[in-house]
Amino acid sequence: MAKKDKNLQKVTAKLAELSRGANGQIDAARVKAVLAELPKAFPPAQLRPILEAFYAVIARELRFSEARIEYAGTLDAGTAKAIAAHFSVLYNRPIAPVATENTALLGGLRVQVGDDVYDASLAGTLARLRASLASA
Repeated sequence: MAKKDKNLQKVTAKLAELSRGANGQIDAARVKAVLAELPKAFPPAQLRPILEAFYAVIARELRFSEARIEYAGTLDAGTAKAIAAHFSVLYNRPIAPVATENTALLGGLRVQVGDDVYDASLAGTLARLRASLASA
């Protein structure tokens, strides 16, 4: 079983590599080309686990190429671009801004890049304060 997992990881890593453009980012046209070739390269019984693993890798890569910005109030496009530029430098790769309003934040903003969350919202501050008081 472990050998199967290792082989699946190798195949998935190679497919992800083939899906990258010249800038190292996932390229939609390349992903489409890889998907078109898979049925020619693998028997039908092997396709499902390969496709599931490939989907997971591509979805993860795409999450790490976006700064999901939640804000309360207003956020102009220039500020969203500046936030994305900051994270592009921090992560050393292009990051695109995806902004959505979230009035539950009360004020401030929350940014998520992949699995990393940066919370500068009033709701987040109050939650941390509440947790620290509860543990005291």
